[in-house]
Amino acid sequence: MTQPGWNQSYGGQQSGYNGAQYPPQYSNQQYGQSRGYSQNQQQYAYAQNQPGSGNNTNEYPKNERPGSEPSEPKKHSTGVVLTAALLASLVGAGVGAGVGGGIAASNSGGSGAVSSSASKSSGTTSSSNLNSTDPTVITETAKKVLPSTVTVGVKVGSGSGTGSGEILDTNGHILTNNHVVTDDSTKADQVEVRLHDGTVRAAKIVGTDPASDLAVVKIDPKGLELTPITFGDSSKLVPGDQVVALGSPYDHRDSVTVGVVASASRVSPADNKKTAYIPMIQSDAEINHGNSGGPLVNTRGELVGINTQGYRSTDGGAAAGMSFSVTSNYAKRISDEIIAKGKASHGYLGASVKTTGATTDNGKSKLFEGGVELTDISSGSPADKAGLKKGDVVVEVDGHRIEADEELNGTVRSMAPNTKATFKVQRGSEVKEIQVTLGDSDSK
Repeated sequence: MTQPGWNQSYGGQQSGYNGAQYPPQYSNQQYGQSRGYSQNQQQYAYAQNQPGSGNNTNEYPKNERPGSEPSEPKKHSTGVVLTAALLASLVGAGVGAGVGGGIAASNSGGSGAVSSSASKSSGTTSSSNLNSTDPTVITETAKKVLPSTVTVGVKVGSGSGTGSGEILDTNGHILTNNHVVTDDSTKADQVEVRLHDGTVRAAKIVGTDPASDLAVVKIDPKGLELTPITFGDSSKLVPGDQVVALGSPYDHRDSVTVGVVASASRVSPADNKKTAYIPMIQSDAEINHGNSGGPLVNTRGELVGINTQGYRSTDGGAAAGMSFSVTSNYAKRISDEIIAKGKASHGYLGASVKTTGATTDNGKSKLFEGGVELTDISSGSPADKAGLKKGDVVVEVDGHRIEADEELNGTVRSMAPNTKATFKVQRGSEVKEIQVTLGDSDSK
């Protein structure tokens, strides 16, 4: 299905944005016949400057002197425009590399704050978000969550940068983004964590997972009173729910922005190679460089997302109302696995796919997506064993509507291996529900 001349943002058509913020070092991998979209580039939100003369249009400005207002990233006159292509590789098969794009010297600044106490135990709650018109609710939310929010400083070669994170437990485990602690596929040489009370501790990388853009680091908890964040249930979010983003944009620690959920069920690529997609929450809580890895919480102070991406316009400015956070339910599974065994697992289907047009009263739409056709089934794969067939069109997985290949990719990969998932497929004139036991992408 060809749709020439459009700029696409995940979750819907978007015109006017193409401004890639990273150096054009990523290959534009094709996964079959292109749909002809001009794909927007997501902006990973961690503070970075590329060491050098500052004349390269792909560099960020040099470090500001302490106490000065940090500059915005250098506005690019050109950018990489990626083409959104049909996913002809096996769903759940690819794992992309890290997406650092140049970890570099962070801007200085920020203000100190006094630590406040909160519950020392973490846990997952099933309560939904609580919306309120009372402005003190946001204040109380920030007061509860800031002690669990940290700044992550990294150094790779001659470059350095900062991101954000949240404390997972009293053992010193901290969750952040993979692209905060890696430069492309290279892990940071040095990692330090600054706590809410200003304490700085050296950290080690426990494990990274490029396919989810998540990582866990650990500090020595000796002598510290750590406040683990409380996990919420991101599956209960609905559009319009209030959310609060916290972190250290441009190294201004303890920063708080407020917004509402635009969609609780987006998907977005884990990196610029676009071999793996991750479940995301779209909100208009503003995130910038340095927010990456920090918490997105509901007004109960429960973690519902990990701030990861923000779209940028052609002049380098933020695309208002378009911030993306990895869902907390997915992040919890990934972080638990990293802590337990140093790596994470992802579901695997074993089918080549392409997006198909929606059914209209005049045949197939050439403007709107309507499902994902299975163009090939690997012998012995989970798809094959379950009875899925070439030509089946997947329209739902476990009740979640599937309209495009990246949605199927993100849904499958977000599930753990051995998960039993119900696929609703259109097979000719029939609609069938088929239970599939997913495999492990690492053992395909």
